[in-house]
Amino acid sequence: MTTTKLKIIACVAMLIDHIGYIFFPEYVVLRLIGRIAFPIFAFLIAEGYCHTKHVGAYLLRLFLFALLSEIPFDLAFSGHIINFNYQNIFFTLLLGLLVIVVYDKLFRTKPIIAIPIMLGIAAAAVFLKTDYDILGIVMIFTFYIFRNRFALKASAMTAANAGYIAMHLSSPLQILSALALPFIYAYNGKKGRSIKYFFYLFYPGHLLLLYWIYIAV
Repeated sequence: MTTTKLKIIACVAMLIDHIGYIFFPEYVVLRLIGRIAFPIFAFLIAEGYCHTKHVGAYLLRLFLFALLSEIPFDLAFSGHIINFNYQNIFFTLLLGLLVIVVYDKLFRTKPIIAIPIMLGIAAAAVFLKTDYDILGIVMIFTFYIFRNRFALKASAMTAANAGYIAMHLSSPLQILSALALPFIYAYNGKKGRSIKYFFYLFYPGHLLLLYWIYIAV
């Protein structure tokens, strides 16, 4: 399973999830399928950090698309052009990547500085109300530190989901994000066909399309 195939699987699952949320909330199965998407994206952020030659450009790209995606995200999920009550997934991915960078660059030599910064970044996800907030940060980080230990990766992800459910009093169906683990396990470490900006453009694009269809019908 290449990076490209994982991106396509995650994007399809995300599209199904958003179709279910916007048009067919009564069909829970669509939301269940959608639980597959975020863990794969979180995993790919951790892998992306390990393979990128320019982490600064990676961070900047996530930040720019976070800004670009916010209006489509707000329109699709709130019907308003701007809604500060909930921020799109690119902000979560950006903050998760920042935690990895701080850990990798500072933790081993200056843990007393690194730990407060990492905790501050995680707190920022909660304060900004990013999609998946602290669960997203923890998932991205654990995928990085347990990169070569699948059992620990799976255990940490399950524990993070359980904590998120308890903290937010949300649906226990969130635990079904574990369905993403077989796809992650099948990853072969290869990039596959290059579609570098596929997800970046797909995310705001599909949200705008779904919003336009919603207001049209």
